[in-house]
Amino acid sequence: MPAMSASEIRASAIAALLLVLSACGGGTDAAVEEAAAATATPAPSSSAAPVAGAASTSSSTQPAVTEARYGERQLDHPDDLQMLLLSYRLEGREPPIATWAGQQSRVVYADEFQRPALLQDERGRLQAIHDGTADVGRLRLNVNARFGEYDSARGGYYLDAFMPGSVFHFNAQPSPAERQQRVSLQIDNPEELNFWPLDAAAAQDVLARNSGLRDVTLDSRLRITGVNRRSDGPVITARLEGYSIGSDRYGRPVSLGDRQFGAGGP
Repeated sequence: MPAMSASEIRASAIAALLLVLSACGGGTDAAVEEAAAATATPAPSSSAAPVAGAASTSSSTQPAVTEARYGERQLDHPDDLQMLLLSYRLEGREPPIATWAGQQSRVVYADEFQRPALLQDERGRLQAIHDGTADVGRLRLNVNARFGEYDSARGGYYLDAFMPGSVFHFNAQPSPAERQQRVSLQIDNPEELNFWPLDAAAAQDVLARNSGLRDVTLDSRLRITGVNRRSDGPVITARLEGYSIGSDRYGRPVSLGDRQFGAGGP
């Protein structure tokens, strides 16, 4: 006869106990129910693995990670100091405005009667520049460029600006006592940015309207995408959204074309 398992032995013993209680009439309903409950399968412990459906439901409630966003204000044609203070804001650092203000030449060389007012003026000037970078997420820059001879095989001009990996540098010295600080602006578009498509007739017209000259100005529109720090200073990354091509010879502005990139571009 094959040996019984532990669960089979347990079940047989409980069945015999129930039979004895029933025959003697001394067993109560509660005793019978308690003995019967002992044969039930025990509930799983809290360490048991959750059901697959429950696990997926739990994971779906986790908050999504969102990319850092910048403001919608545009800073037009910023100078070096504005770019330095913008980099401080984007990095979440407070610029030492009080220190810079006290190091300005007109404050340092002023007498003790004029110095307090001049110091206050300098602090106000620097603070106003910093306040002007609040909520900035776009930039507008004028970039000088030159186009080469017409490429008839492809149909257009090549510009010598916005080449792959283009970086623009801004060098600011916030006070005479501070060293010069560099801020870099790196263009991170993946697509080609420096080709200007034109048919032959349009290209000839552009050259004529620019008085036969090939120097132009690119009025460029950029959206800030990030900021990081390198050994030579902060680097602001930006996506070029487009530029207007023009020139200003002898005070007579000429509009020659426009390029757009990204969702609205070709």
